[in-house]
Amino acid sequence: MSWITIYIKGNTGFESEVLHQLEKSGFSFLPGTDQVELGMALYWINDATHLREFKMAIGAKTVFKYRLCFFTDLAKAQEESAHQVPGLTAKEEAMVKKMSEWQSAYNRELRHSA
Repeated sequence: MSWITIYIKGNTGFESEVLHQLEKSGFSFLPGTDQVELGMALYWINDATHLREFKMAIGAKTVFKYRLCFFTDLAKAQEESAHQVPGLTAKEEAMVKKMSEWQSAYNRELRHSA
């Protein structure tokens, strides 16, 4: 098995939430060091894993909340670090709220069916 590097850039404070979500999901990964000055974190994932699976392990709520961007190329990630990551629009906030409600309802169903 070999590993690929994924760089994540997002709004301030995303690093601990992403790490928490990945650990909670049971997804196989290796954390790297945070590039705080660039607002990035890096992770190594199995090269047979699709980026979509990695994003799903983090969760849509976290991806939208912190406006996460994913890169496999450090040069592109650094290029993007020069741009300000905007906050959520009202429409995006409504989408996050709706997804949270769906997730809560799904979790309740799982607890009741167990």
